[in-house]
Amino acid sequence: MASERFCGCNVVTAAGIAVSLQLIIDLLCLASGGIILDRYRTWESYYTQPTPNATEQAEYTAAGKTLTVQPNRWAMAWVELGMAWYVAFCTFWLFSLLVICLSFKYYRPVFVIPNFMALLVGIFMHLFAFAVLLARILKVSKNYQTASYQAVVIIYVLGLVLFTFFVNILFILFIAKYHSFLRSRYGHQVPKFVQSRPPRTSYPEDNNY
Repeated sequence: MASERFCGCNVVTAAGIAVSLQLIIDLLCLASGGIILDRYRTWESYYTQPTPNATEQAEYTAAGKTLTVQPNRWAMAWVELGMAWYVAFCTFWLFSLLVICLSFKYYRPVFVIPNFMALLVGIFMHLFAFAVLLARILKVSKNYQTASYQAVVIIYVLGLVLFTFFVNILFILFIAKYHSFLRSRYGHQVPKFVQSRPPRTSYPEDNNY
């Protein structure tokens, strides 16, 4: 039927593809945020920034600018705190994907709600992670923004987070359509594992009389 079609495929099939892609992207974001959170302090202490020469320092002074080679403690703290929140969100996102998998067996729209909420929150969390990492890069002067190993890793993660933000909007459309489909078709059905058993009218002992 036409109502079961979305973007050229069946609603359930489209939802399955969307959930699979979500799982892949979520694991990439979780691993990327985790590596920054785990190793960022080690990177800052191990990889040292190059020392600016006197000519470059004089050029910045003449232009009325401050030459910043290393980020201050505020920028470093925001990176660790922001990545901690982002990893926590990705963990919840992963949990919502496990819950939505139950909808493919029991066809209940209630199992779609956690994933839909995770995608809505993800719009803000992806932007937040992008802003925190971008602020860390821009805190250093232009010639030194990519002069360290950790800065290069952060730039790669920036691209991943920005890509996830745009794809997240498409996921919302697919999951919202899937939720509407389940609510219209199976909204009044109860999964077997939560159905109440009918009351017993007789007991084995009654057969002895």
